[in-house]
This record gives sequence, structure tokens and C-alpha cells, in this order.
Amino acid sequence: MKVIEYFTTENKEHWLEEIKKSDWGAGQFLYQLLSENKLKSTVGATALVPMLVEGDELVSFCTLAPLDDIQPTDLTPWIGFVYTFPKYRGCHYAGQLLDYAESIATIMGREYVYISTNHTGLYEKYGYEFYKMDKDIDGEDSRVYRKALQTEGEEKDMRMKNGGIWKAEIVNAARKDVPMVAYCGFSCNHCFLGEWCGGCRSVFNCCSYGTLHDKGVCPNIACCQDKGLDGCFDCDELNSCEKGFYTPGNDGANACKAQAMFIKKYGKEKFLEVHDKMHETRSFQKTQEILGEDTEKGLKILEQYL
Repeated sequence: MKVIEYFTTENKEHWLEEIKKSDWGAGQFLYQLLSENKLKSTVGATALVPMLVEGDELVSFCTLAPLDDIQPTDLTPWIGFVYTFPKYRGCHYAGQLLDYAESIATIMGREYVYISTNHTGLYEKYGYEFYKMDKDIDGEDSRVYRKALQTEGEEKDMRMKNGGIWKAEIVNAARKDVPMVAYCGFSCNHCFLGEWCGGCRSVFNCCSYGTLHDKGVCPNIACCQDKGLDGCFDCDELNSCEKGFYTPGNDGANACKAQAMFIKKYGKEKFLEVHDKMHETRSFQKTQEILGEDTEKGLKILEQYL
């Protein structure tokens, strides 16, 4: 048996049909959300669906997402939709999925992971403690459990090791054949957080700016999609825009806009070539360290690398 992730697997149609076979109402709801491409808009852009499989057969599944059925809340992330098919029950297979999700959350620096449930005596077996009662989105009482992830010891060390491996697999799969020019004008291929994020056009968009917003949706992405644009660099209002990452005072706002202006003028291919040259000749993490805080000056600096 092995754990795979739904959004980054190559055979989504098959696994979607496997999820549909579950005899549980919440499992059917998960199937509906996935089939209508609404899971991420419901529980967050970084939502994952780990699945324990045996060959082509689905054994168990769950979700790891910023939100679950308790909304709104400041608590995050949540493990939800935990289900094991009847013939596999009694073997603690769900524990393998919990370990997978907990390891991903640990490597991403989360202090706790949460579960909303009406079960008692189940998640305690896996190290979860009752935290509080809360209301779910239907107004019903739900028991909230949590597990501390950052307590030093062998268990955390193992989660860090496995989480690093599993997260890298997700990132690499998410980046496959995906354009790496961000909507706002950054290059996801050259981002210093690239090992952590699949890129803002991928199914594993963990952009540190995007995660600050409701359900992890970056305002620049939302605006571009609303206008039907490939990126901010295609917008006639680019030069005067103060939305999202371009908000005055935001760290790197003008450097980001300078890059979008460069793309508008020279195209994405030249933009990526320039970034390659910049990183070959300069040592830096953030482009604002090179481009400064003035868009026109930043644009001229980029043009020097043509």
C-alpha cells in the first residue's frame, strides 16, 4: 500500500470514481466538491486529498486543508473527510493517512492540526486531544480535536523527515508542465520559496502572500480571473493598479510591478531569460533587493540584462 495525492495524481478520473463508491454522506459530498472543482474554493487553495491505495483500489482517504466544516475560524489546518472502506477497517489504515497529513503540516511549520468530529475515543488513539466544542457551518455542535506537531522528539523528527519527502513529491508533481510566470509578475521558478510551493498557477499554490487572504486566494489572481486575463501584465490598468501585491507599502510591490511592466513590454520568454541572467550574476533572495522600490528604475535594471 502507498499514499498518493488526488490533485497531483495522473489518474484523477479513476480515483474520483473510487471516492464515489464510499457509503458515507460526507464522502459523497467530497465527491461532489471534487467533481465540480469546488473543494479548494470551499476549504482553501492549498487543500490536499491524501489517498491510501492498494494497486488500483482505494483503501482510505481524507483531506488536509486550511478549513473544514467549522467556518469561519482562525484555527488551521484541518484534517477532514476521514474514511476507510468497510473491508479494510480494523487495521488502523486511517492512521497512515493521518501521519501523512500531519507530516505535511509539520514541515509547513504548523503548530497544531485540527479535526472536527462527533466521534469519541477514535482520534485519541492517534495522539489527538479534545480541544473545545464549536459550531459547524450547519449550526450543529462539533467536537474539535487537535494534535501538537512541534513538540521536540523522535515523533517530530520522523514527521519532518517524511514530510519533507512527501511535500517535495507534491511540489514536483504540481509544477509539471505548469507555466511559472506568476499572475502578478514574479517568476515562481526563481522564488526563494520555490521548494515549498507549486507555483500560483498550480494545484498546490502555497504562495506566502496568497495564504494571507481568504481561503488562500491572492487578490491579483482573483482579479485576473475575473477579467479573463493571463496576468496583471495584460491589464490596461497595470501602471496605476494598487490591488493585491501592488498595495502601496507592501514589501516588493514596486519591484513586482516593474517585472509585470517588463513582461508587458518584452514578453514572458524574455522575462525568464533575464531572471536566469540576474540569478547567475547576483546573489539575492528577493527581487526588490536588486530592483529597488521605484517601478521605472526597476524596469531599467531589468532591461540591462536583455
